[in-house]
Amino acid sequence: MRRNALGKLAALAVAFVLWLFVNAGKRETEVLQFPIEFRNTPEHSVLVTRERVDTVSVKLNGPGALLASLDGRRAPIIIDLSAIEIGQEMRLKIHDEMIRVPRGVRILDVEPARIPVHLEEIRHVTVPVRLTRTGEPADGYKIDTVRLVPSSVVVTGPASTVEGLQMVETEPLDLNGVTAALQRPVALVRGEHLLSVTPERVLAQIAVEPIRITRELKRVAIDVRNTDHPFQLRPPHVNLTVRGPARGVQSLELGPGSVYVDAAPLGVGEHSVEPAVVLPAGIELVKRDPASVSLEILDKKGGARR
Repeated sequence: MRRNALGKLAALAVAFVLWLFVNAGKRETEVLQFPIEFRNTPEHSVLVTRERVDTVSVKLNGPGALLASLDGRRAPIIIDLSAIEIGQEMRLKIHDEMIRVPRGVRILDVEPARIPVHLEEIRHVTVPVRLTRTGEPADGYKIDTVRLVPSSVVVTGPASTVEGLQMVETEPLDLNGVTAALQRPVALVRGEHLLSVTPERVLAQIAVEPIRITRELKRVAIDVRNTDHPFQLRPPHVNLTVRGPARGVQSLELGPGSVYVDAAPLGVGEHSVEPAVVLPAGIELVKRDPASVSLEILDKKGGARR
């Protein structure tokens, strides 16, 4: 019995010392940040606020030891949304009993004292996708067509956000220096207030083609083949208009014999003929000026037969 009494006295003494340490210590004033946690959001609704409040500043007064114990162990302030109507805009007051602090600590002030709350109905809307691209194809090439698969997606979010949404953009796709068609999956950019975008990626199909230009080649000499007769060619040259990929056309130089007349099937006399033109693959002849020339084949004695 005596031992039990001594034990109880010792426990009381320790408790009293702790009480003195906590309550009789120097009182301090400190401002601490408490997190806000929203709970029980009504079904098919989402919290939308222009001025989102995630924490509040709470001015506390109490023993330094108790205030120090709050560091890293601050319970969130719970905001219950179950009774809030969709479409209703309110400012809910933070009451002292919503802030959990140790006994012996007093709450002096809360800033902000009211939390803005606005619930909106969740909507689903289908909108087109637009590709965001950076860079340019290599010199001499251009983007021909851009195709996105799928070309539209379903966005989910607050009614005020999705109803005015015109499109969803992709993350930037770098096309710098491309010379051929390519296919790439690209992620979609989800707006700040959107809850989801379905699907989250689309396939970008990019068709690239050479830039085609037209060029005129002046006074290109005409060669006459397959004859050992003397001849007269009037005019002895033509102007050519060609079209094709910019690189090939800009660097095109026609060598001797690229424009010619085949005299093999022709006898002595004067003939109107269309010169043949040999061009590199991918380059086409648009115009030959003149379209035909006069080739007079002479007999070997130096004159044409009459």
